[in-house]
Amino acid sequence: MHNFTTYLKLLGAVTAWGGTFIAAKFAVLDTSIEMAALLRFITASIVLLILLYSRQGYLPRIDRQQLIYLILLGLSGVAIYNLFFFFGLQSVEAGRGALIITSNPLLVALGSALFYRQRFLPVNLLGLLLCPLGVAVVLSRGELSDLFVQGVGRGELALLGCALSWAAYTLIGKQMMVSKSPLDPLTLVTYSCISGSLLLGAWIILSGHAIALNLTFTLISSIGYLALLGTVAGFIWYFQGIREIGATQGAAFVFFVPVSAILLGHVWLDEAITVSLISGAILIIGGVALTNIKPSLV
Repeated sequence: MHNFTTYLKLLGAVTAWGGTFIAAKFAVLDTSIEMAALLRFITASIVLLILLYSRQGYLPRIDRQQLIYLILLGLSGVAIYNLFFFFGLQSVEAGRGALIITSNPLLVALGSALFYRQRFLPVNLLGLLLCPLGVAVVLSRGELSDLFVQGVGRGELALLGCALSWAAYTLIGKQMMVSKSPLDPLTLVTYSCISGSLLLGAWIILSGHAIALNLTFTLISSIGYLALLGTVAGFIWYFQGIREIGATQGAAFVFFVPVSAILLGHVWLDEAITVSLISGAILIIGGVALTNIKPSLV
C-alpha cells in the first residue's frame, strides 16, 4: 500500500506536468516568457508559504549550507528550467516538447551513478537506452538521419536544457533530503520556489526586459494551473516520491508526462498525433518500465 500511494503521487505529479505544456502556450499569448515564469512561481511561493505555516505553525529556519543548496535548486529547477521551458514551447509543439524533456531520467541516472554510486541491473540499463532512442525519434519526427543532416532547432535545444536543469534539481533535492540536516519535501519546495522567484526577478531587472503584461482570463487561468497544479502539487508529490523510492526510479516517471501532454495538446491545441510521436512514446514508456523492474534506492 505504501508503494502504491507513492506511485500514485508520482503519476499525479507527471500528469499535472503534462498539462503545463498546454498552459504555458496560452500564458505567453498575453505576457513575456520571463514574466510568465515569474508569475508562476510568485503565485506558487505564496500558496506554499501558507501551506507550510499552516502545517507547522512556523517557518523552518535554514543554515548556511542549506541556503547554498536552496539557491542552487532555485537556479536549476525554477529560473533556468522555466526560461528554457517557455522559450522552447514558443516554437515546439506541446507533445513533442514533453517527449524531448523525457531525456531527464537518463541524466538523473548518470548523475546517480556518478555522485551516489548507484548500481544498475542490465535490464535497467537497457531501459535507460531505450528512452533517449525514443526522444531521438520524436526530435527527428521519425527520420533519425535528419538529426545529423539538419541538426536540432533552438526550441528543441532549449527543451533539452530543461531536461539537464531538472536533472540537477532532482539530484540536489535528493541530497538535501538525505543530508545531516534534511529538509522535508514541503519545506524544500517552498524555499526553492522563493529562491527561484528572486532569481527570476533579478534576471528581469538586470537584463532590462520590458514587463509586458495583459491580465486576461486566459493568462490568469494559465498561471493558476501552472502555479497550483504544475508547481505546488506537482513538486511536493514528486519529491515525496523520490524520497521513498529513489531519484532514478522517481525521475523515470517523467516519461509519462508526454502521454498527457500529447492528448491534451491534441484536444486543446489541435496538435496532430503522428506515427513518430506514438513510436517515440512506446520506446520511452517501455524504457521506464524496464528501468523500474527492480528499484534500487539512491
